Amino acid sequence: MKNFIETIKYIGKNLIFVMGFAILPACFVGGLLQPFYITNFLVDYKNLKIESFLDILKPLFGASWVDVLNWVLSFIIIILVFSAFIGNIENHFRSGKLNLSSTMGFVNNSILSMIVYAIIFLIGYVVVKFLLGLIIFILHIVFGRLGLEPTMLLYVISVIVSLVVLLFSGYLFSYILIAMPDTNICGYSVATSLSDASDLINKNIFKTLFLVALPFLFVIPFVCLGHIFNFEAISSVISVLILFMYYPVLGYTIYFDYSRLERYDNIKKYYYK
Repeated sequence: MKNFIETIKYIGKNLIFVMGFAILPACFVGGLLQPFYITNFLVDYKNLKIESFLDILKPLFGASWVDVLNWVLSFIIIILVFSAFIGNIENHFRSGKLNLSSTMGFVNNSILSMIVYAIIFLIGYVVVKFLLGLIIFILHIVFGRLGLEPTMLLYVISVIVSLVVLLFSGYLFSYILIAMPDTNICGYSVATSLSDASDLINKNIFKTLFLVALPFLFVIPFVCLGHIFNFEAISSVISVLILFMYYPVLGYTIYFDYSRLERYDNIKKYYYK
């Protein structure tokens, strides 16, 4: 819990700074897109008649070119904003000072790694959703429910399988969280940083997975309620804002802890007469 407390403490002490960077991409992604396709699909799945694989892929991925365009725009916004965000966090951790006037310099230093890791995340996100849809479709065939709504047993099994897949994807996402600071701080290649991340995570696997999954204990029920009771846009924006504030800070917090690097943002200064 130490790293979770340190993450929340950092967000609380620097709330204006953290929220200032997270709010624009959160409003864009949460308001214009459907970032929680998987959660919404699982809510609706109990009433869906699945006749083909496309009946699962469409709700998981969306079927509009407008969605594709919005995802491209959000991708660009996230890269630009989060390059500045993580650059400021890194500088704060390493120097003990927030230096927002140097933000453009931080963008220049971080943007290439941000692009690479964002592409890796996007590919992983698409693959995970595709594989999850395929698994649910296979379960639908095994239980003989093509053209019919799922039984309660099939629905429960599908939800459990989905949670397992999401936990596994959270484990893979933790590689990005730790590899990105490693690349930015040490200047290593992406392959080297992912290898370093693997070593650090495997020494702290359950703690890391717990920290990555923790915000979804709130986000999943909140998003489900928003989808059911028609305040989906509000629930999505708030949930994405929480995630966008939490994960960049968490990534640097656990990287500094696992790598035994000294942080200077939380060192008290003592002055003597």
